[in-house]
Amino acid sequence: MKKKNLFSLAMMLMAAAMLSFTACSKDDDDDINGDDEVPEGIVGDWSSEGDDVAPLLVANGFNAIKAYFNEDGTYLVEGFLESGGKIDFVGVYSQSESNVNGIWNIELIQSAPSSATSVGIFQIEETADGRKMTYEVAQVEPSIVGVTPPTPEGGFGSTSEGAFGNLNVQVFYEITE
Repeated sequence: MKKKNLFSLAMMLMAAAMLSFTACSKDDDDDINGDDEVPEGIVGDWSSEGDDVAPLLVANGFNAIKAYFNEDGTYLVEGFLESGGKIDFVGVYSQSESNVNGIWNIELIQSAPSSATSVGIFQIEETADGRKMTYEVAQVEPSIVGVTPPTPEGGFGSTSEGAFGNLNVQVFYEITE
């Protein structure tokens, strides 16, 4: 593949990844008594900044991402631009456990700022710094030539059968405040 075509494909994949992050509103269900269980799957408020932001997003001017996945299946993703701007992505999602231990499937149907469907995978781990999520999705509708979603079997970095390596992999930490 020519270098120009690979760059164009990388930019389209980057745009698809950004467009797939979306939600309606932050879930304000505060745990006053401290007895809430850990949410199932991706449900929660997540933040990614610095080296944790996917390189494809950084290349397109993003320096931080906040993602809010609500129990009712809605999500809001705020993409913060290095220039000081912000883009809100809004939609609904569904998640299911995969056959690969610890990796979940996710489908996102974005309604704003434009319509798109993305498919991918995520994994939640408990760390000394709290819950950590590794996340990778790719746009499937409208389709992008040469772009296929990551699979649980392929693991992280499997977008387009590994053509982009970890350029499309994002790391988030749960917001607990």
